[in-house]
Amino acid sequence: MKYDYKLLYQKNADFYNAHPKCQQALRFLNKALTAICVLAYAALWAYALFIKPFAREDLLKIFFFPMLCLVVVTALRLFFERPRPYAENGAGITPFMQKKNSDNKSFPSRHVACAFVIAMVYMPYVLWAGAGLLVCSLALAYIRFALGLHYPSDLLAGSIVGAGVGALMFLL
Repeated sequence: MKYDYKLLYQKNADFYNAHPKCQQALRFLNKALTAICVLAYAALWAYALFIKPFAREDLLKIFFFPMLCLVVVTALRLFFERPRPYAENGAGITPFMQKKNSDNKSFPSRHVACAFVIAMVYMPYVLWAGAGLLVCSLALAYIRFALGLHYPSDLLAGSIVGAGVGALMFLL
């Protein structure tokens, strides 16, 4: 099933153009949910090292799987070199936010992949926090689309890579 990205994005953008406060909320939530994931990962490390010291193999898991996810996503981005929707010739969309650096690769979404893998890494240790982070990951995926930073397929691929790499942890 093929979809018309421009039409899908424009319908979404029309709502946010009509509601500037919601547009501001998107930008804020993009930063806030990203920060929550980073802080949650740091908190897991603090918990694992100081509060309830984890076994060595658990420490290796909470380090290895997020790093593996980052390597896989970076390799895929280098391989596919898919431009962000607003950077693609003829896309004709105006995003609510643009990346300031020169990294205009969008497939798969690094933010979403990292959010999902962090949520998955939490699951065996603090289930409720992992579940909450999964919800944050889904919200972040929508927000990255709504801002015009990613195609839906970028977000789906990022969530599959992040959740898939995180799920590998349960096999070891």
